[in-house]
Order: sequence, then structure tokens, then C-alpha cells
Amino acid sequence: MRLIQSFFLGIFGALGALFLEIIFLAISSPLSSAAQISEETTTFGYFFFLAIAAEEFSKYILIGKVLDKKNIVLNSLFFGLGFSALEMFLVYWNYKNGTPVELIGILGIIIIHISTAIIIGYSLKKNTATLISGLFFGLIPAFLVHLAYNLLRVSETAHQKELTFVLLALLIIADIFFFIKSKNAVNTETI
Repeated sequence: MRLIQSFFLGIFGALGALFLEIIFLAISSPLSSAAQISEETTTFGYFFFLAIAAEEFSKYILIGKVLDKKNIVLNSLFFGLGFSALEMFLVYWNYKNGTPVELIGILGIIIIHISTAIIIGYSLKKNTATLISGLFFGLIPAFLVHLAYNLLRVSETAHQKELTFVLLALLIIADIFFFIKSKNAVNTETI
């Protein structure tokens, strides 16, 4: 039952991040023209970074305060899955007619949100002593991983798809590593 709750909490987290992003846009709207705001959301402007920060901050707060600490890595996986489900719905809902849906785009959204949630969850499991260590080893790495993925998706390079695929493969390997490490930690605690 906790896994389903974690999934829906992920959807709630994505809504919270969307709310923060709307606030950022509302604050910047009086200061910028519509053309500038449109450009900011599709280029490497400040909103590009604020949107990632809002998403990862939302994950950090909800994973740290709400999820069951005993199985936080597994719960983080379902949290990330819920988060990615809402983002996929919103992204592909807004696609223009005739635009093909790319498999790497769908997999990327799922993998990046699951991976960043697992990074945060694992960090909170290992660094329970202080908020600063959880922030430094959880939120900041998750932000940087998400930033790297978004930069790869937006930038137009000769090997963009290959680099994106490599990053996603490395994240899957890291997720497996975090699961194994968290399961070993649970097994040694019960002995």
C-alpha cells in the first residue's frame, strides 16, 4: 500500500513543482515581455534552471518529510514514477498535432525522475544526521543530474541521442547500485 501512496505523492510533488514554476513565471511576467518569457522557457535562461530547482526541491521536501524511511529507496522509485507520469501527461498533452512522440523522450522523463528521486531517497537514508548533508549529497546531485539531462535534450549536438542514451544507461546502473546498497544496509541492520 505504501508504494501506491508514494506513486500518488509523486504526482502531488509534480503538481507542487508546477505551482512553483507558475509562481516564478508570474513574478517574472511584469518584468518581461511575453516574447522574452517564451524565449526563457525554451532556452538556457534563468527559468530553465529555476524549473529544475523547483522540481528537485519539491522531491527533496516530500521524500524527506513524508515517505516511509524504512524502504525509502523503493518508495522513492514509485515517487519518481508518479512524478514522471504527470510530467509525461503534461508534456505530451501539449505536443502539437503531427509531432511524433519519441521513445527516448518518454524513457528519459521516466528514468530522470525515478533516478533523481532515488538519489534523494538514498541520500536521506544514508545521511540522516543533518539536513545539510542530505541537502549536499541528495538535492545538489539530483539537480546536477537533471540539469545534465535537460541540457542534453535541449542542445543540438552531433551525438545528442547517443549522449542522452549513455546518461540514461548510467542512471539505470546507479539506480541498481543504490537498490543493492540499500538492501545490504537493511540486511545488516536486521542481523
